[in-house]
Amino acid sequence: MKKFLVSLALTAMTFATGSAFAASESCDDPLKSKLGQSFCYEVFDDLAPGLYKVSFEYEATKTGGPFDRTLDFAFLFDSAKGPGTFDQLSDSTKTSGWNTYSFVTKAGGDSFLIFALLGVYPQKFSLALQNITVTAVPEPATYAMLLAGLGALVFVSRRRRPQD
Repeated sequence: MKKFLVSLALTAMTFATGSAFAASESCDDPLKSKLGQSFCYEVFDDLAPGLYKVSFEYEATKTGGPFDRTLDFAFLFDSAKGPGTFDQLSDSTKTSGWNTYSFVTKAGGDSFLIFALLGVYPQKFSLALQNITVTAVPEPATYAMLLAGLGALVFVSRRRRPQD
């Protein structure tokens, strides 16, 4: 069902832009302002069910013209075995430098991270994305096993010391 919703969202965005296929499979190129929405997506195959930290960096830039603008964009992270995560962010072309955003969510199976540049802007602005990562967050039981193992090592090493 979720794959259907993601494909439906991609199809709706494609029709909104008026082109046959407006999304790229990778967000390596900046999202450029144009008539309609500009968007891209990343696919993460076969994630094991659990908690994941999703992070990315973004920067709004102007490619010409004298005026600065604040660009609004949205993202949707959705997976086959977890709730969807959606948020809307903005960045101004007045400030230079990369901004980092991260969140923790449940995921599992095939997962998608979709970015869309919102609004209609003159064709002199772009939004660049980099360092898009999805990393597993260890569960508390993992830390408990680590501490138990270290405790066992300390116990064994103390028992093996010769008694003087």
